[in-house]
Amino acid sequence: MVTNKDLIQQFFVEERRTHRRGMITTWVLVGLADVWVIGGFLGGLEIWTILQGLVAVSAPVFVQLWLSLRRRNTLQNRLANLLDSIVFGWDELQGLDLSDEEADHLHLAFSTTVGRVSSNETFLRTRGSDEKGPAFDREGVAVDAGADRVDPALHEQDYDGLEGALRVSEQLVEEANQQYAEEAQRQWDLAERRDMDNVEAGVERLGDLVASGWFERNAKDGAVEELMNSKRESGSQ
Repeated sequence: MVTNKDLIQQFFVEERRTHRRGMITTWVLVGLADVWVIGGFLGGLEIWTILQGLVAVSAPVFVQLWLSLRRRNTLQNRLANLLDSIVFGWDELQGLDLSDEEADHLHLAFSTTVGRVSSNETFLRTRGSDEKGPAFDREGVAVDAGADRVDPALHEQDYDGLEGALRVSEQLVEEANQQYAEEAQRQWDLAERRDMDNVEAGVERLGDLVASGWFERNAKDGAVEELMNSKRESGSQ
């Protein structure tokens, strides 16, 4: 059974194969052109005949180069369309056999939002416009402290489904952000547990250390300046 991870790997394998095939074809045609020119010159052919044969061989070379350039320019869009049609977990990136350039293309495809026109089927997300048009019939803003209060709960349903469903690439970015946030929180908790001031004060959190009045009891004149100078010295080294 072919998995989504296999489809991603197969995509890049096919790209490599197509690129390799195009390079081989190009160099073969270039070699044939060289052989034709040298052979025609040594064989005493007319210059016009040699040029005609050279043009006939060079034309496929330029076509092949154009196709290779076009395929390279459309790679990002084709990869984004593939990711948008499958479910691909962020953790699965680690198991792919990709070059640095291919990995960059894949990461960029995760974060792209090409083709997203509306937020859902009902509302069209636009900016700086209103289907009702500007309020030309009003000369001023009706702001009155004595006006009746409008309960915002009456209009909460107007915003239901406004965000719409996330695309696959957006879900992957959200998963990555969540992993980064969890890792940052883990490192922060570890730093708090290892902080010598927290250990000496018998607390676990920096907030608890502040609430205990530790900084007031251990205030030192010029502490900030001393810290900044130590940072500059370590940076200059």
